[in-house]
Amino acid sequence: MTFRLFGQLVRLLTKERLEYRADFLLAILAQMISYTADYLIIWLFISRFDSMAGWTWPEIAFLYSIGLFTYALGASFSFVQMRELEGHVKNGTFDSFLVKPVNPYLYLVCRGFNLGYIAHLAISGSVLVWSLISLDIKWTALSVLYLVLAVIGGALIQAGFMSLIGATSFVWVRTGFLFTLFFKLKDFISYPLPVFGTFIQLLLTFVIPFAFINYYPAAFLLSHDTSILSSWAMWIVPMVGPISYWIGYRVWMLGVNRYQGAGG
Repeated sequence: MTFRLFGQLVRLLTKERLEYRADFLLAILAQMISYTADYLIIWLFISRFDSMAGWTWPEIAFLYSIGLFTYALGASFSFVQMRELEGHVKNGTFDSFLVKPVNPYLYLVCRGFNLGYIAHLAISGSVLVWSLISLDIKWTALSVLYLVLAVIGGALIQAGFMSLIGATSFVWVRTGFLFTLFFKLKDFISYPLPVFGTFIQLLLTFVIPFAFINYYPAAFLLSHDTSILSSWAMWIVPMVGPISYWIGYRVWMLGVNRYQGAGG
């Protein structure tokens, strides 16, 4: 799978989606309204208490926007693809992926590239820029680099876990409940981690590292105290993403090796 071939696939997908432009634009508008409502709910809640665990509204907007922005980047290459993998395995149509002269994982994620996440990127990117303007962050070349690496890492964490869930299709076939669990756990990172008890903080740091998607990058950039990780761990944060994605990919490829067809 080359960048040129990926570009051709994206171009064809774009033409396919824009064939029904009204449907595509209405779907984007609906997503933007939905997430605007989420931001409004959080703002209304914070406006009554001024802050949450010491985090102000612009800081929480920054936190939430990183989570949503990185989800859009990671999910565009993984969510629909891995959610639909269950059907491909169940119906035996996954066999067609194995006869293509390319890596089946890369073919799957590129073939299903989802343009619909442009809505997520638009709303989260806009609020992210606003929050950065509102916050008194002393930007340096190093902090800008850190934010870029954190965004890439957050996207890789989410894509890695969705790939991991997709890999279970080769064993259990039905994986819908795991995606439900994924989104339930991801809801926790919409707020500062200290809001929750020690068990949740440890779970989202050392077992299912969703806190590395947005909480730890935001906390370090905003100079908030993190009771579980010390300041020296700041540069460990961007490394979690590539590791999580590599694990998800390797487990997915192991699942392919165990795949025996619709009746296997």
